[in-house]
Amino acid sequence: MMRYWNQKAVALTAAAWFACAMSPARGVDVWITTGDKSQLLRQNPDMVFQAGTGSGGTVIQVVPTTTYQTMSGFGAAMTDSSAWLMQNEMSATQRDKLMRQLFSPESGIGLNYLRVPMGASDFTASGFYSYNDSPLGGTDNQQEQFSVAHDDAYIVPRLQQARQLNPALRLMASPWSAPAWMKTNNSLLGGSLAPQWEASFARYLSKFVQAYTERGLPIDAVTVQNEPQHTSNYPTMSMSAAQQARLIGSHVGPQFAADGVTSKIVAYDHNWDNTAYPLAVLADPLANQYIAGTAFHAYAGNVSAQTIVHDAYPGKDVYFTEITGGDWATNFGDNLVWYSQNIIIGGTRNWAKTAIMWNLALDQNSNPHQGGCTDCRGVVTINNATGAVTFNEEFYALGQATTAIQPDAVRIGSTTSGAINAVAFLNPDGSRVLLALNPNAATTTLRLYEDGSHLLYQLPGKSLATFRWDDGGADFDNGGFDRGGFHQGGGSLDAWTVYGNSGNNVSASAEPVLAGDKSLKMFGQFNGSANASGVLQGMTVAPGETVRAQLSSYIRSIDSIADTGNSVQLKIEFYNQFGAARGSANFLGEVAETIADGSSPNDAWLRHDLSGVAPTRTAEARLVLEFLQPSGQSGAVHIDSVAFGVATPGDFNGDGTVDAADLDVWRESFGAEVDAMADGDGDGDSDGADLLLWQRNLMAGAPLTELTNLIPECCTRTLGCMAGAAVVIAKRWSTRSQLRSVQSPDSGV
Repeated sequence: MMRYWNQKAVALTAAAWFACAMSPARGVDVWITTGDKSQLLRQNPDMVFQAGTGSGGTVIQVVPTTTYQTMSGFGAAMTDSSAWLMQNEMSATQRDKLMRQLFSPESGIGLNYLRVPMGASDFTASGFYSYNDSPLGGTDNQQEQFSVAHDDAYIVPRLQQARQLNPALRLMASPWSAPAWMKTNNSLLGGSLAPQWEASFARYLSKFVQAYTERGLPIDAVTVQNEPQHTSNYPTMSMSAAQQARLIGSHVGPQFAADGVTSKIVAYDHNWDNTAYPLAVLADPLANQYIAGTAFHAYAGNVSAQTIVHDAYPGKDVYFTEITGGDWATNFGDNLVWYSQNIIIGGTRNWAKTAIMWNLALDQNSNPHQGGCTDCRGVVTINNATGAVTFNEEFYALGQATTAIQPDAVRIGSTTSGAINAVAFLNPDGSRVLLALNPNAATTTLRLYEDGSHLLYQLPGKSLATFRWDDGGADFDNGGFDRGGFHQGGGSLDAWTVYGNSGNNVSASAEPVLAGDKSLKMFGQFNGSANASGVLQGMTVAPGETVRAQLSSYIRSIDSIADTGNSVQLKIEFYNQFGAARGSANFLGEVAETIADGSSPNDAWLRHDLSGVAPTRTAEARLVLEFLQPSGQSGAVHIDSVAFGVATPGDFNGDGTVDAADLDVWRESFGAEVDAMADGDGDGDSDGADLLLWQRNLMAGAPLTELTNLIPECCTRTLGCMAGAAVVIAKRWSTRSQLRSVQSPDSGV
């Protein structure tokens, strides 16, 4: 049924209603990767916070006023093997596309921290090397023959390209071995640094930082030795805690200071299972003054080791710098859970300011490599025959973080549990981010709570979700279609999902509007073909809540749909899973109203109102605006001043409060069965049940002595006869926040 309201006739009521309804509601961006791979870093429809604490589900509370470490970034290692693969086993087109997917914040996941081996590691394509292998005379104390020319062929170009794609990218450098002539065994493999060459090795490290800086690649941090307690059949070097403390305190620290090198010096860089080593290095007063923090790997021990070291030296940072996946762990869901629990969430909850995987890229045979791991997996896998790329679970775990967490974000307070593991961050732009993992097999309900507001989200088993929001209501506070935008690289409108033949048929237009400078224009294809196109937007609701939508429509005489078969429908659809596909088995039903058709008047704004009660099992209410063009006829309809939200029970005049004025509305419409203004329970008429609804919600906020003066005496006798109806009504209503408004884009799809 169409309800045409003259704009002037409803001006006062609409103004009062929108004064409450248009208060900014916080829109929430949502991305998810599921363990069954059905959704891989997929952006879900935007959600919105509702007022109050809510009920049900596992509560994860975010407390922005409680702050912890500042984040430096998330990424992997640009090993010799990774850079070589991209340079030699991919076409330029393939390589550029992959680099964008890895590093661009706009069209990729925006990795923003890379670890760079200084010289050869086990993952090297061109044999073992250092930057000063065969000096004349056999030694080079002053490092006069130092050169990074080897890296200029393919490592430096890839790092430079990454920095061009993401100027926020930071680099950490780590040596696997000193040059062989500095070592006790005169070999890059195994052995240790001879004490007489410690000062020369400090110069070696400083020379590397300076050489890379000259190439536009400043080094944020340096670890003085990768895995100092491990030796193997590839470049490695044993280093005791005592030697590392002496090396940093007496040589590397002073050398960096003398050379003007500002890169942070980081100790340890080995597994969680030995906190004694970094604590011993930090206990050395000479070394301590130069050390910025400690770095950890995850091949042994527990992530809580990071907190042990942090708590002993709270002024020092913690870095997580290496873990690899491989053929020994092939279950995507299990791997996603492990990375999330231990590195992305667990690592940062235990003070890590970085989360860095091992190889950025390897081929399908775990190559190229020289010794060491024979079945490791890169963040991506590059087919060495075709150049095709496979994105692995490491890519998606990192992407769930980098998609929303900005460099220099600060970890903030958040609760966590066995049912949902979580960590939260405050971005420099003021937005908040929550990463939430469901480590269990079954879907669970997350109730995210912050500062008096909540949202409910169904989080599938073995899945990781990312939520980002701010206080500005950027996605949902503009029902006038005046502000909006696109998700970077996503191709979808910020607040609205567009469907159907929507290439040019749904747009924000600067033509006649109710307020602001734009409206939503819906029209057909003008090519003789049938068309159905529209926009939709959802919000979380609970069963029994009444959902209300209001908007204005306008048809211009110069492109009217008069005497055509065209029409526009306003719908509220209900689903038992948030973000479910339209037409899927998750659809529970809808309420619908035709707001414009061939008989609608031209050149006049008309106001429309639609409401419905969420049925059992509802998780999402979805506002849908759909243009139907059954026979290809022309014409357009403009939409503006849209509001959508959960109605306050008993607020019959829509002013945001339940008071005596609503009783007047009920009196005037009592007995009406068409367009009843006081049909609060949605049963099609205005009757005693609606009065009981008004009374109950008035009683919730006013003293009983005041209520007795408001309720008509003749009606009190009726209430006792309505006990049965009261039980039903109590199930269908709950107080909630005022109606929220929704936003349209500035431009067409």
